[in-house]
Amino acid sequence: MKRLKATESKFKNVKAFILGTVGNRGALIECLQATRQAQFVKEAYLIFGTADLIAKIEVKTIEQINTVLDTLYQNGVVDTNTLIVNEAGLNYERTLTAPKRKCAYTFIKIRRPAAPRLWDRFLQRIEHVLEAYEIFGIYDVIVGVSEDAKSDYFNSFFRKLWLLTEINMNSTTTMFTVDV
Repeated sequence: MKRLKATESKFKNVKAFILGTVGNRGALIECLQATRQAQFVKEAYLIFGTADLIAKIEVKTIEQINTVLDTLYQNGVVDTNTLIVNEAGLNYERTLTAPKRKCAYTFIKIRRPAAPRLWDRFLQRIEHVLEAYEIFGIYDVIVGVSEDAKSDYFNSFFRKLWLLTEINMNSTTTMFTVDV
């Protein structure tokens, strides 16, 4: 199990996304339920894609990220990728009157140099974008897409995202959430 090093022990509310692979397919639901109940987890979904689970967390210390990772490993996750939000970069979350489920997360790799912070206004204009962050990890940007886009995902979200290809977008991976 990989543990994050505590080089800087205090943060100012750090957001991160953890992608997890569950070792036993029969334990997916139990793992999801345990993840949703874990301290520091704000949202968690089963997903179709290169990972089985995504958890959005908010912590104040590196040790708290390790606490979440320990909980995931104790409940059947065998591999993780932690994607920490770059607070100084793209950091957008839509203000909602009621919480909305996400139907998908789109992960974006960008060509360098690029300025994902400039995407802020563009992504805000796509009605179904609930959140978008520049992240450190195996991807550069993560975009959470509202459940409302599910019926016509291509036209209501993805086609509009293609306009960013002119702003150094290299590739995208979309992982759809599973209703549980």
